[in-house]
Amino acid sequence: MTPRPERFTRGDVLSAALALVDANGIDQLTMRRLGTALGADPMTAYRHFDSKADLAAALADEFWTGLSLPGTSGISDWHAYAHELMKTIRAELAAHAGLIPIVATHPITSPAALAVADEAIGVLLDLGAPVDPTLGDLVNVLVMITVASAMGEFSVPAGSDPATEEATEAESQENEAAMLAQLPHLGRIIAAGWPPSAERQFEAGIVALLHGWPFPHTRTS
Repeated sequence: MTPRPERFTRGDVLSAALALVDANGIDQLTMRRLGTALGADPMTAYRHFDSKADLAAALADEFWTGLSLPGTSGISDWHAYAHELMKTIRAELAAHAGLIPIVATHPITSPAALAVADEAIGVLLDLGAPVDPTLGDLVNVLVMITVASAMGEFSVPAGSDPATEEATEAESQENEAAMLAQLPHLGRIIAAGWPPSAERQFEAGIVALLHGWPFPHTRTS
């Protein structure tokens, strides 16, 4: 007797989980809600994942394996490519803000995700990055800063309501700027021309790291 094929594949479950996380965040993702979203019983997800933690790890893995690396056309050197790569990662995280805490707390360990990292390192080396042990440290630090920047700007703050957060974001930024302007020392910096900007700070941090990173094992002529 031929076994009946699975009604829902692992990919179906991951897609439904991603939709729930995008809409409500990881805290609202349960196997029961996932079953409801699939139009199936709550045990459906358990046929592919042992637990919610296992599912979350798979979602993080899916983020990295689905990342499209930027092309090299018009890229002058490896510094520029690394900068573009971090901007790409940040933009993808912004598109799936609910995934950010998951990505932030799950290291890249699966063979498929590591293959993407390996491809990115290969492009950097081809563009002239030094074959130096600390290149791996640099890339990891760049990714950590990129994920942290995305979390601070795009994630819904803990304890808030995702349904109302977007509507109050602009008002919150205006209130913060007004409050900072009234403080004696931060007010002086703002008066000198410093408007708080998460994106500008991200850009400045990436550039500073890329051009200030020491490569102690690389000989210079």
